[in-house]
Amino acid sequence: MSKIQVTVNGNKIQIEENSTIADFIQERQVSGKMFAIEKNLEIINKDKYSEEIIKNGDIIEIVGFFGGG
Repeated sequence: MSKIQVTVNGNKIQIEENSTIADFIQERQVSGKMFAIEKNLEIINKDKYSEEIIKNGDIIEIVGFFGGG
């Protein structure tokens, strides 16, 4: 398979071409329920993770939510 370059939280990385957000989350072992994925300044709905294809040059942000006081 071919690789593409994307930016994740400000870092350029290579991932497999035609990867979905769900593939990316599994590969990167992102866990927990309190996070959001933004692709090119758009929040991706969790029910769309398995459909949303990551393309060369995309900018991905993973934002985690933490409680505290």
